[in-house]
Amino acid sequence: MPSRAWSGIFSPRLTEALDGLQDPRDPEAIDYALRTILWTPILMFLCRLGSRRQIGHRLNTARVAAYLSRIARQELARVPHGDTVADVLVHLSVEALAQVRTDLVRQLIQKRRLENFRLLDRDYLFTLDGTGHVVYGHEPSPFTEGCLTAKLSSGETLYYRPVLEAKLVTRTGLALSVETEFLQNPPRREGQSPEDYKQDCELKGAYRLLPRLKEAFPELSVCLLLDGLYAGEPFFALAETLRWNFLVVLAEGSLPTVQREFEALIALQPRNRKLHTTKKAHQVIRWVNGIAYGKRALHVLECVDTPKDGSKPTRWLWVTNIPITPENALSLANEGGRQRWRTENEGFNVQKNGGYAM
Repeated sequence: MPSRAWSGIFSPRLTEALDGLQDPRDPEAIDYALRTILWTPILMFLCRLGSRRQIGHRLNTARVAAYLSRIARQELARVPHGDTVADVLVHLSVEALAQVRTDLVRQLIQKRRLENFRLLDRDYLFTLDGTGHVVYGHEPSPFTEGCLTAKLSSGETLYYRPVLEAKLVTRTGLALSVETEFLQNPPRREGQSPEDYKQDCELKGAYRLLPRLKEAFPELSVCLLLDGLYAGEPFFALAETLRWNFLVVLAEGSLPTVQREFEALIALQPRNRKLHTTKKAHQVIRWVNGIAYGKRALHVLECVDTPKDGSKPTRWLWVTNIPITPENALSLANEGGRQRWRTENEGFNVQKNGGYAM
């Protein structure tokens, strides 16, 4: 069972939030309160049972029923059956359930639980990344409608549904989901040629998701940690409109004029250099400010890690709208740009492979 500390901090607020959702059921035919129905799959995930079938096999005990009675505020003789839970969930608003998740993160921020993890004592760190969600295989069916498609070397068509997630991350390893955008293709218009039909993609999904994230956290000071897909004027303009900072990976071949100017100027600016040693590596951090890109000026930050065990050095390069100084360069690299990977590790990897079976 989850710890008492966890229950004391989160369960009262979560129970209240679940209780506020609109119940689609006939009130005359209800045995379990909606909050009880929704707490049941939450316990399933917390106990890493992997499927709703395990609710009946593993959770239907007197001890669990007593625990569920306490947090759901309903006297129970038994835990709801997994099929009962599924029958209710299918009729609930996905948007309303997602709002509960976002509101819980907002409460953590408002209670200053994450205050110590702000970049430069100012910005909360949000990542944005896509991941595989469902793969249907090669045969079209009602389930594949709206799926993205990919042609395989065998000539077969793969149907799949990816998802784009925004997560709030911290250098201590938290990766809290705050917004979700499912990527799916629009219906093809009559007479539309394959050449004119453009699939949905992560970048399009980001332009739908990020304004919602701003609406959810309008006053929050944010720094977005993103991969090289976002290194371009459309995203830079959107970030400017949202009034958010960003650290975007500058991959090889990305923004070539910016990279060339960085390489040309860095040798002329020896003061823009900082040395740092961690437990495992020696770091050299360098930067150039004010590189022209269209009508805007960008700043480029480089971090080269040389492991103490003699293995091959690793180089990171980011583009940012935050002016880089000797005082903030180390934090921008280690507490900022390098935290982006947490969305993959503590985020997607834990959700998929940490026993939650998501």
